[in-house]
Amino acid sequence: MAVHASGLLLVLCTLYFVAPFKSLISWHPLFMVLGLCGFSLQGIIVFNKYSSLVPNAPAHRKYTLHWLLQTLGLLSILAGCAVIFKVKSDGNKSHMTTWHGCLGYAFLLHGLLQSLFGVVKHCAFLRPWMNPRTFHQIHAVSGAVFFSLGCLVTALGLHSDWFQQKVLVDVIQDQGVRLLIGYFLTFLLGLLAIVALKQVYDKYFSSTGGNKNTSNAQSKKPKRSN
Repeated sequence: MAVHASGLLLVLCTLYFVAPFKSLISWHPLFMVLGLCGFSLQGIIVFNKYSSLVPNAPAHRKYTLHWLLQTLGLLSILAGCAVIFKVKSDGNKSHMTTWHGCLGYAFLLHGLLQSLFGVVKHCAFLRPWMNPRTFHQIHAVSGAVFFSLGCLVTALGLHSDWFQQKVLVDVIQDQGVRLLIGYFLTFLLGLLAIVALKQVYDKYFSSTGGNKNTSNAQSKKPKRSN
């Protein structure tokens, strides 16, 4: 349950820091963190045998929950990007002038492509060209990279001048405490990224998970009679 607690804590802390939403830009971090650490995280760990809230659910139900949660996550992230785009456009400010901004747009593009691939991989005309397991593996690895990139972008946002000097100042006066909170939340983001990456590694690349399907397939082969 530590994964769920970490994701919930990140969402609640962001909500506490940006409330009462005095300006439009205050919605940007909330939408982004809610989409990443709320919906998208749950959509990933629904397949995690240790952290899933529905570990005994059938596979088709887990896949349904996965695409529903990921769709909600992507919509929330799109809303967050739309907010910051409007704020910068209204203020005649340049876009992608920081690492947070550049990687943020890369994160959004990756999310759109990841969602598109998740839909396309179910198309029948592609099956002769690639093994279904390979499709799932590529989609899973890309999803873990997408989530990890989102954690990096969020961490950069937590340490941005706007968040440190304008958002946290209204809540916490001591600069040292603000930095400490920023590092603690960054630590939680790092843990969540590790969980997502480890989940994919254990399923597709570890000796126990990666070779499980191969061994099962070999055990099902009929034995030749002499």
